[in-house]
Amino acid sequence: MRSAIYNLLILRLTSQWYAEVMRRLPEGAALLDVGIGTAGALLANAETARAKGLVITGIDIDADYIKHARQALRDSPLADCAEACLESIYDHTGGPYDAIYFSASFMLLPDPDGALRHCRGLLKPEGKVFFTQTFQTRPSRWMERFKPLLRRITTIDFGRVTYEESFREQVARAGFVIDEFTTLASHGTRASVLAIARPASSA
Repeated sequence: MRSAIYNLLILRLTSQWYAEVMRRLPEGAALLDVGIGTAGALLANAETARAKGLVITGIDIDADYIKHARQALRDSPLADCAEACLESIYDHTGGPYDAIYFSASFMLLPDPDGALRHCRGLLKPEGKVFFTQTFQTRPSRWMERFKPLLRRITTIDFGRVTYEESFREQVARAGFVIDEFTTLASHGTRASVLAIARPASSA
């Protein structure tokens, strides 16, 4: 049931986000998807992933999501190039990766700074971290209170309200530089954003 609610509420949006990320990935890239969920967004872009020869490792801490992701991937065109693992980003030791992708999962993490610092050790020298998520463009106390309540209503964790300034500060504290910060769509005081960051020591 939770997986069905997840797909109903956010799959359309996250599928569009995934398409934007894939468009920017190099051919043959090794990708770590942090918070793969049910793998629905990935599978919505299976044709592109296959054409570019991507190798995808997806991780999530929700056992129900991973169960459904594994079933979906097993019967898909990506069966031999994508896997889903029940694991936290803090415990993951795979790689090295050309790209690490947080699709609306960065704002769910208990220690975002620590997760990014851990990601440095998982990336190839020229690797990058991709983020897609919604940002609040103006302060909203109402949204800050309402968003956590959505979990009680839907059973889906939508994370914390995120502002651009605090996000940039978190990325910088973890030793990354933002190369791209693109608004994909605007919805009143909220914006869907794609951000790409690299370790500050890389060229």
